[in-house]
Amino acid sequence: PRTLRAATTRSAMARGRTCYDHLAGRLGITITDALTHHGLLRQDTHQDTQDTRQDTGFALTDTGLAWFATAGIDLARTGRRPLARACLDWTERRPHLAGVAGAALCRRALTAGWCVRIGSERAVKVTPAGERALAELLDIEPASLL
Repeated sequence: PRTLRAATTRSAMARGRTCYDHLAGRLGITITDALTHHGLLRQDTHQDTQDTRQDTGFALTDTGLAWFATAGIDLARTGRRPLARACLDWTERRPHLAGVAGAALCRRALTAGWCVRIGSERAVKVTPAGERALAELLDIEPASLL
């Protein structure tokens, strides 16, 4: 970045942002890791026959489907979009949750006030209400969201 403003924007985007219609950056990775840790999301990785590339497939577990329902996050499927899929994060170089589940979780985070948009970009920050909700729902420590 050539300016302080550009550096600040890049830092905010790396911390948390929307990637199309789902959460990304450290925030998206932290949520994806918590979903996986609690057995709500399954991540399958394998290497191809050349042993040069890793593909990651995401799937919600039965427990994960129940968790989304209990959390009041609607997973209505209206098209051919996958329920859960991996999306490679450009700042973290790891996959975060996309698909119907990723979009629904992002929508819930924004409408419930867990996250708010900052600036004119896609950057988001977690609010105190979001810190409480993520701690309660996924045991995410607020310090890991900074």
